[in-house]
Amino acid sequence: MIPVPKPPAHPQTFERSVDIRCTPAQLFAFHRDTRNAQKVSPGTKFLSVRGTFPLSAGDVFTIKFIQLPIPIPVTWQFLVEAIEHDRAIVDVALKAPFPYWRHEHRFEPIDADHTRLTDRVTFTPPLGGVGRVGNRIIGRRLMARLFDARHRATKALMESGG
Repeated sequence: MIPVPKPPAHPQTFERSVDIRCTPAQLFAFHRDTRNAQKVSPGTKFLSVRGTFPLSAGDVFTIKFIQLPIPIPVTWQFLVEAIEHDRAIVDVALKAPFPYWRHEHRFEPIDADHTRLTDRVTFTPPLGGVGRVGNRIIGRRLMARLFDARHRATKALMESGG
């Protein structure tokens, strides 16, 4: 069993939500297959996605990608920390550019036909104090753009029946 990385003393958090016309079960199933990230990640060139799908608690998966405009391949390895059927998937980075990265995907029913998808990331920016300053200046805006684009793409895909 792989130990779950411990959060740092003063992590940063980022959160975004979007309401989607679909059931929590549909969003949950979509997110349990990390290969689907390619469908909802504009500006990202996926080189490989490895793991066993659908994901279960304790699984490890690896994603290698290029996040444009930076043409450098990056490999992230994640441990699925927790799964709450139709409600949440939580993964924690084992290998990443960030010293700590924990991503909660939450699926909250709004009514019979709509679900609120919330992405909450708890993280430590790379590069120590320089990274903390950089996160305040530009990092949060970049994360907002990234997650807003993913949410728009996820909403469009799920609402089109994809």
